Amino acid sequence: MGKTVGLYFSASWCRPCQGFTPNLVEAYNELKQVDKFEVIFISADQVDESFNSYFSKMLWLAVPFSDTKTREKLDKTFSVDGIPHLVFLDYSGKLLSEEGVRIIQEYGLEGYPFNSEKIEQPKLQDFEARKNQPLKSLLAYGSRDCD
Repeated sequence: MGKTVGLYFSASWCRPCQGFTPNLVEAYNELKQVDKFEVIFISADQVDESFNSYFSKMLWLAVPFSDTKTREKLDKTFSVDGIPHLVFLDYSGKLLSEEGVRIIQEYGLEGYPFNSEKIEQPKLQDFEARKNQPLKSLLAYGSRDCD
């Protein structure tokens, strides 16, 4: 089986991007050790120097800053209307998710391989745990027992 690929749309001037990029670097480093994940950076920077400075903090590939046509085509193809934006594709190029930022923030590595089945699993487990929890366990604690 091939690698999952993340297309990371970001820019140096974007504060939320600056906050999210270290999380993605951490996930990338872990998954890269088992050779299962690759990221490609698609910059929304307007100046080459800004792109180079920001990209120097990343350990993955990038669409060259000079390749404006490809960057714009990818923006349009994946309907990027805000950044940071992270799209996951499987090894064949099939779209797994367009909610990569949320998935990494909420699930981290537990979300790998970042497909809907893997993401729904923890949600179902949380729902089942809440559904089967007696009211007493929610309201009672330590010195204020309900009995």
